[in-house]
Amino acid sequence: MIDGKSLWADRCHNYWREAQGYLKLILNSGFVGSVFFLFLFLTVYYQQFIETMPADFPVAELLTVLFAWRLTAGHIRTFVKPADIVFLLPYEERLRPYFARSIAYSIAWQSSYIVLMFMASGPMFTARGGGGAVFWVTLVLLLAVKAWNMLAVWYEQRLTSRGERASHIVLRLLLNTAVAYLLFDQAPYWLTLALLVLMALLYVFYFRMLKTKHVLKWDRLIEIESGMVLFFYRIANAFTDVPQLRKKVRARTYMQWAIPLLGGDKRAVYQYLYARSFIRANDYFGTYVRLLLVGSLILYILPSGWMQVGVAFLFTHMTMMQLSTLSFHHATSMWVDLYPIRPGEQKTAMSQLVLRLLAVLVLAFALIVWASTSVIFGLLTLVATGALAFYGSQTLIHRKRGKYRRIR
Repeated sequence: MIDGKSLWADRCHNYWREAQGYLKLILNSGFVGSVFFLFLFLTVYYQQFIETMPADFPVAELLTVLFAWRLTAGHIRTFVKPADIVFLLPYEERLRPYFARSIAYSIAWQSSYIVLMFMASGPMFTARGGGGAVFWVTLVLLLAVKAWNMLAVWYEQRLTSRGERASHIVLRLLLNTAVAYLLFDQAPYWLTLALLVLMALLYVFYFRMLKTKHVLKWDRLIEIESGMVLFFYRIANAFTDVPQLRKKVRARTYMQWAIPLLGGDKRAVYQYLYARSFIRANDYFGTYVRLLLVGSLILYILPSGWMQVGVAFLFTHMTMMQLSTLSFHHATSMWVDLYPIRPGEQKTAMSQLVLRLLAVLVLAFALIVWASTSVIFGLLTLVATGALAFYGSQTLIHRKRGKYRRIR
């Protein structure tokens, strides 16, 4: 006899037991500390911005875009496995409690994003008169709209055509945009309630009817679940080696010229492997470029002074911690052992590659601070981030590998 309640509880428990191991590594890494201090820096700047916010700043439009996207996004987490399409499909009728818990779990999980976003945007919203009861009523209505979206998503997942699913997403996005704008523009409540009544009717007379026309698509549920698990593995892979994650390789022939600049000499095994892996494997190159661009943009828009130096330091540290995962890339490859490698060559190759990459980052940050503020703060940025880049490339990036060995 299949017990849907206990089966769902077991699978949810097993997933979180596995995830806890990776979460411990993430929380124990320096990356979380960097994000925390970056958050403190941005909080100070955010508070200053709220106090001096221009009267014509488009608060309603900005919040509408952010929340319309978040209200529309999201999938139902079912914890199904590929083998279920054989072993559980015959018992689908008995699994209603299983899927009911999946829907409730997904609504609660996705609603937490809405709460966090609304609390973060709260000062901006209240600055335009959205305080007191208006604040909490708006939050409750946003959570109700999020729950409506997740219930609609559950029935949308029965559709086979990608075009049909896309058209439903566009429909929900339009409705979410309208509701969010009415709420953040503080329009009369009867307009918002009229739209909510329309959404409720749409759910009862359209979305629920989809289950009478389309059977549950187990292959679609498995595809969604695999995608969500892989997303978490990609995040964890930035901090340690994740065996379950399939390594992706991209040719990137247009970047071959950069390999010699990164120390990719064929006479040195690990220097060549690390340089090519940075360019081609997983998303090391993409992560490095994104952090460089985002850090540069934040440095450019921040007010001049010590805050720029601190943010440059934090982005240098975050980039260094992300690059340190490259040392795991060939940890399980036996082919490397065929080459005559001197003791310490692997560590030296890793340090040299990270130092070269961080040197480019440090120089870019220093030039931006120099151009936007003054020569003094540009030099301070160069000295502080340069010292971190040199010290971190020689010591900090190798500490994670030691932790990894102890945990394994």
